[in-house]
Amino acid sequence: MTDRFFAVTHLGRVRSSNQDRVLTRPDAGLWVVADGMGGHAGGAEASRIACEAVEEAVTHGMELADAFEVAHSHVRMAQAEDEEHSEMGTTLVAVREHGDGYELGWVGDSRIYRYSPSDGVLECLTRDHNVASKLLDSGRITLEQARSHPQRHMLTDCIGQRDGLPTIEISEHRWTPGERLLLCTDGLTGEVEDEIIRETLSNGADLEEIGNSLTELALDSGGRDNITLLVLDAPA
Repeated sequence: MTDRFFAVTHLGRVRSSNQDRVLTRPDAGLWVVADGMGGHAGGAEASRIACEAVEEAVTHGMELADAFEVAHSHVRMAQAEDEEHSEMGTTLVAVREHGDGYELGWVGDSRIYRYSPSDGVLECLTRDHNVASKLLDSGRITLEQARSHPQRHMLTDCIGQRDGLPTIEISEHRWTPGERLLLCTDGLTGEVEDEIIRETLSNGADLEEIGNSLTELALDSGGRDNITLLVLDAPA
């Protein structure tokens, strides 16, 4: 923890291993969260490889989109080297800060939210890469149906997928005073409604208390997946 960010990852109440990964490099203006998949060890390996590849690429001057491509190629190479890890992959969300702004990158269904204290609004800045999201975009289901759709956990894109490059999305933003970002895996968003997340981010507690409160909320709602989140405040 620093005065600007707090990160936590938790096994949850059901899983026997934690396949999530969180990386914090404030000196490089980089924060990353990943949710691995593909077996007990495979998912943890994929999320580790992806986070470390993004870190190395960004600290060597690469753009975030290119760093994500490097992460994908590193996971693919690891798949080829170890048959037991041939099905592994990971989601990936990252914030890269530069000057008075920041860049977001994402693949999969981990999310980045922005809370603005000036109007009390919580906005999801990412778009899930899963079947339910595609059905929602096409108008075949409603937002409420998407939240409980049986295919909401079926990814359409991930780091390490076998069918070509994943869809890597990038967006640029400017910091506003008091703005707060939340990077998280679906272990949080699958258990806790957005309105509860908004209320928790908006209270006057410090970041450690906010992060731990969100984790406890996910655990109290079932904790059926690993829970990983990172809360990041705008620079003073």
